Amino acid sequence: MQVHQILKTKQDTEVVSVPRGTLVKKAAEILTKRRIGTVVVSDDGIGIAGILSERDIVRALAQKGAGCLFSDVDMFMTKNVQTCALSDSGDAVLTRMTLG
Repeated sequence: MQVHQILKTKQDTEVVSVPRGTLVKKAAEILTKRRIGTVVVSDDGIGIAGILSERDIVRALAQKGAGCLFSDVDMFMTKNVQTCALSDSGDAVLTRMTLG
């Protein structure tokens, strides 16, 4: 199955982004409201500076405590973002994610 086929099964395929400098607390609120696990960090909505996931927030909480919620997403985002094409196979994407 290709990525474009997987995305067709999703009801909402909008990519949600926040600019650098957004507070982690605000990003967590967006994740909760939108019922998603990750936001793209992008200043212009096109280029990718990083991604902030629920996992990144949990790690930040474990390392820095609740005060991390008032830090910028830049401090905890994943900067080495892997991307794929709509024509990539799901297996190829899973392999890339696993090898990381």
